[in-house]
Amino acid sequence: MPDLTTYDTVKQAILKYTRLKDNAITHALSSACSGLVSATLGTPADVMKTRMMNQPYVNGRGLHYHSTLDCLVKTVKSEGFWALYKGFLPIWSRMAPWSLTFWLVYEELRVLAGLGNF
Repeated sequence: MPDLTTYDTVKQAILKYTRLKDNAITHALSSACSGLVSATLGTPADVMKTRMMNQPYVNGRGLHYHSTLDCLVKTVKSEGFWALYKGFLPIWSRMAPWSLTFWLVYEELRVLAGLGNF
């Protein structure tokens, strides 16, 4: 959901406050911001998921964390808040090209279908 919201908000702001037109440059800038926000909001969840999945298990129970919330609290207490953003650059480098491709293709398909830009 942050993808759509950020893309639309940034695109409307670019069109309103700059001289840029509704074209591929505006779409690329909006999609870059969209990918950044998505990575920023999603990285902590990815970190927790990875830690939960990689912990050793005995009889189906994790040895380090009992729940995702427990993992979050223990991670922040032992490593600090920024530990939630370990791996941010690889996540963003994965999301940025996807976001760029998706939004550029989406906008072009809307124009080809006669629906106009988003």
